[in-house]
Amino acid sequence: MKTRGKTGAIAIIPVRVDSQRLPGKALLAESGKPLFLHTCDQALLAECFDEVLVATDDERVVEAAGSAGIKPIMTSDRPRTGSERCAEVATELDAGVVVNIQGDWPEVDPRDLRALVDIMRAQEPEIGCATLAAPLTDPRRIEDPNVVKIVRGHDAGALYFSRLPVPYDRADIDNRSLLRHIGVYAFSRSALLSIPDLPSSGLDEREGLEQLKFLENRIPIKVLDAAGDPWGIEVRADYDAFLQRNAQRTS
Repeated sequence: MKTRGKTGAIAIIPVRVDSQRLPGKALLAESGKPLFLHTCDQALLAECFDEVLVATDDERVVEAAGSAGIKPIMTSDRPRTGSERCAEVATELDAGVVVNIQGDWPEVDPRDLRALVDIMRAQEPEIGCATLAAPLTDPRRIEDPNVVKIVRGHDAGALYFSRLPVPYDRADIDNRSLLRHIGVYAFSRSALLSIPDLPSSGLDEREGLEQLKFLENRIPIKVLDAAGDPWGIEVRADYDAFLQRNAQRTS
């Protein structure tokens, strides 16, 4: 076990089975194992975490995680978001960096997880949260509300997240690609523990994006360019595409 405390890092995969767009997706196992366990595998491959944990309020997830050798932690049913579920777990953890890897990102790149941990440890300047972005050029994906877009400032800080194509290119003068969000957040422990009590002006609820609440409350989010090209699983077509890619990798 590596040293915990100020420089320690822990990965938490929050898993909620009751998905609206793809019911039961966390437990879909047509690849040979439940979807969320692929995410756990990527976290383990990063080799930068003292522990990799699964946080859930579902006994089926607890059983599947335990059978795979991943430590499950049963949470209450109060958390409304993945980060709130991670915060509930983090109250009992001693780690300077906590990385929330959403369970429906089974192809997140271990290199990117290491990069997030590294920048949070550097703390120059102090960062409350860091996340990942990748170029978005496919016109169909640009218009897809299940693909979250990011506007990023010159300092690599997030300015806004939306399900709509942002920024809007009014004059057709910007040939650069848009950026899409990858569902991973690295937090300082203090920033994460503040998440459940943050007030909201409604942006989070209107867009259905918890990270807007962070920005509203002046928790800066550093946005790193991802080395990998993972896609989240939101609907059945996403899962089918993942199955195809996974089969190609393992054949």
